[in-house]
Amino acid sequence: MAHVGPAGVPGRTVIIANPRAGGTDEGLVGRVESACRRHGGRVDVRWTRGHGHAAGLARKCLESPDSPDLIVSIGGDGTFSEVATGVVGAPALGRAVSLLVLPGGTGNSNYRSLWDDAPWHRAVEAAFTGSGAERRLLDLARVPDPERLVVLGASTGLFAAATAEARGLAIAGRSRYRAALASATASFVPYPGRVTVDGEVLHEGETLLVNVGGGRHRAGVLNVLPLSVRDDGLLDVCVVGAGAAPARVLESMRDGAHLGLPGVRYATGRRIVVERTDGRVLEWESDGEVGPADRSRLVLDVLPGLLPVIASADRPGG
Repeated sequence: MAHVGPAGVPGRTVIIANPRAGGTDEGLVGRVESACRRHGGRVDVRWTRGHGHAAGLARKCLESPDSPDLIVSIGGDGTFSEVATGVVGAPALGRAVSLLVLPGGTGNSNYRSLWDDAPWHRAVEAAFTGSGAERRLLDLARVPDPERLVVLGASTGLFAAATAEARGLAIAGRSRYRAALASATASFVPYPGRVTVDGEVLHEGETLLVNVGGGRHRAGVLNVLPLSVRDDGLLDVCVVGAGAAPARVLESMRDGAHLGLPGVRYATGRRIVVERTDGRVLEWESDGEVGPADRSRLVLDVLPGLLPVIASADRPGG
């Protein structure tokens, strides 16, 4: 368990904001900036300009002699994933920098796992005062060839199809993913697959979806990995076989009751391998971003205790 104690009070803060995220605009960022300034110290805002830019901004901040104590990510789960990638890749990671994620995207599952659905200003207050907050070192996952870090989770099957479909929907917030999921469910065909956990086969056969990660929720509302603890050194995996009724499983995922349904398997481990056994391309996504269609086998290895975050001391996400 990589719990490292109470949150420290930051002296310099950098806000990295994604204007393309579903819930992020100048008004929200201005309010967050004002809330941070009320607690003193320097506060700077950096806006992202495209895919991958958030990682570069975070890395550049930490390579500066005047590196921040706190980086605030405002955007969606993809934005936070990019910021996390920049922090982990910076040589100054050993300094006392911490990340604070705030909800500015579609699902905001990272925020929910660390702060539940508390208003963002409570998270900011806790981060600056240390009251009700703690600093934790979260586990990440790594996908090799090419390397890609996974902060919240990765999925195949129905969830990956819904993620791809959501990109074309002009709907804001969590309703966007729900609409994409309903559409994908109506037409999705299970694929022949295998899931191996630390060398042991967990599932083999027709596969509706696989979800691997540390965050309990996907799309902000589906409690797919209800037993997950984000700093226990393990990845959680949930597999839904084709024998399960999709509508019933998805409804049960709202409160984590799907683990008792036929066709649902759950495990934890340090290396998870997800495959299509027919050799065809495996559709997948991680942290809400569609992965490249270049493989039939997805390997995820845990990177324990790597990402320093400020989170609620109540530990709503395990």
